[in-house]
Amino acid sequence: MSLHSRKNYTTVTGKSGQISKINLGRVGKYIIALVLVVVTFFTSIFPIVSFAFETFLPNPGDYSFLYTGDTANLTTKWWITSENITENGMYGQKGILYNDTIWNAFKGTILVSVACALLAGTIGTLIGYAVSKNRRSKGANYVNAMAFLPYLMPSIAVGAAFFILFSNEHVNLFNTYTLLIIVGTIKYIPFASRSSLNSMLQLSGEIEEAAIIQDIPWIKRMTRIIIPIQKSSIISGYMLPFMTCLRELSLFMLLCTQGFILSTTLDYFDEMGLYAFSSGINLILIVTILVCNTIVNKVTGASLDKGIGG
Repeated sequence: MSLHSRKNYTTVTGKSGQISKINLGRVGKYIIALVLVVVTFFTSIFPIVSFAFETFLPNPGDYSFLYTGDTANLTTKWWITSENITENGMYGQKGILYNDTIWNAFKGTILVSVACALLAGTIGTLIGYAVSKNRRSKGANYVNAMAFLPYLMPSIAVGAAFFILFSNEHVNLFNTYTLLIIVGTIKYIPFASRSSLNSMLQLSGEIEEAAIIQDIPWIKRMTRIIIPIQKSSIISGYMLPFMTCLRELSLFMLLCTQGFILSTTLDYFDEMGLYAFSSGINLILIVTILVCNTIVNKVTGASLDKGIGG
């Protein structure tokens, strides 16, 4: 008689996805590839190229050089004009590279985005950890539901609520970075908490229990064991608020003046009819997001294009 012991498997780095392979045939794989290339071009590449072209057109939407072949009509005035002039449709604005309004707004946007990402990412990670450790309790379910609530509310409604709350004679934080950071942090906590919770649920409890037996403090367990194992998912919880905050308009439009951050500055130039400036700001935001994602990918090995939440 032989005795067979039961085999146990412990999840260490997250559950793998189930892969189902389908034979597309010789023709099918080329058709699918062509469809994906076309969709990617019109949803990702074409908008970026369009924004870039708009910043070199003498007049908004004037693409006549494409069928005349005369590139002499293109201009760099929207970028390199270094003086306040009213001619040529500049309305007294300097070019994008010399425009203090744009670059001051860019600095403010980076400040708000980084602060919101750090605060929302940290709070969301702690919420995800706490809920995963007590997921069968009513308190954990309540915390999880409350953490996800800001995601369900429209951004403009959240902005209006905080505008009423912090723009009065008793507490006036209107047009301050503090107010934008508070509102952004609350709005983006669901991104980080959901990503963190998914990753924590995939991690076996025995790993932390072994550390507890060795009397390892909680901070060391988090920084030396849990975070390194689920690094990709946790970093995603920081990157999502950062990238979303960079391009946020609806949430902040009632809380600050035009020109305070890039998204409201874009709205300001749209109202003035300077669509080349708006396209230039969009291009700056896109490049910033791509550069930041690339840097994080190179430094940490984690990236949003590799998935979210484990």
